[in-house]
Amino acid sequence: MEGTVLNTEQRGLETSGTLERGLAVLEHVGQCQEISTNAIARQLGLSRSAAYRIVGTLKNLDYLEADHVTGRIRLGTKLVELGVRAMSATDLHRCAPRYLAALAERSGETTYLAVPDNDAMVYVATERSANAVTLACRLGTRRPQHATSLGKAWLAALPEMDRVDRVRRMTLESLTSNTIVNHAHLLAELATTNRRGWAVDEVENEPDVGCVAAAVRDHSGQPVAAISIAGPASRVLRRIEELGATVAAGAAELSRRLGHVPVSA
Repeated sequence: MEGTVLNTEQRGLETSGTLERGLAVLEHVGQCQEISTNAIARQLGLSRSAAYRIVGTLKNLDYLEADHVTGRIRLGTKLVELGVRAMSATDLHRCAPRYLAALAERSGETTYLAVPDNDAMVYVATERSANAVTLACRLGTRRPQHATSLGKAWLAALPEMDRVDRVRRMTLESLTSNTIVNHAHLLAELATTNRRGWAVDEVENEPDVGCVAAAVRDHSGQPVAAISIAGPASRVLRRIEELGATVAAGAAELSRRLGHVPVSA
């Protein structure tokens, strides 16, 4: 629907520089998918002459194109090319270290990146803060999904039917006295994790170690990995709400870097 309500930022566009106005037009067209130039002017608070001038320039450069029947504006081929190049330069293993390092510094603990492999998570990257305790997990280590915050975060981010099917066929081996070995119990915790946005390992994988983790999604919205904050249970579990929110925010930032655009509620 082509409304006319303007926010403060949009009202200031008319006096902004050419670059800012051009980028605002591109972003707005991307959100609307197809829109008339008159509607762009109304919705962004631009004069019609300014809107037509900006759209014309962007069309000439192939950043925008017009439907040959309706004349409505949509994103052009140049932006598709740029998007493909950006995605090719956005590799999980290349991007993750700086996010892990930031989380390690913020939390004072050790952070991990793990990817799924059948019913396990494989640890592929790690960063430690100056105050972190050395943990047993090394890169290449495999740990069962049901007993780790990394695995539970990844499972919880799957579509519900996929999650249920996976869990029901899993063998839930007990690794500590706290490991969840009941399928219904695990599914209930995954549902809670999905709503909350982060998972917890309350000494379920190895003695005296606590972890929180959140899923990392790619441009398609699929969970492709998970990142965790891990450390002595006595330290991590008493900060569980704080660290859970921290790791969820870090995973969301990395997901955005991989091209994930959250769906608005």
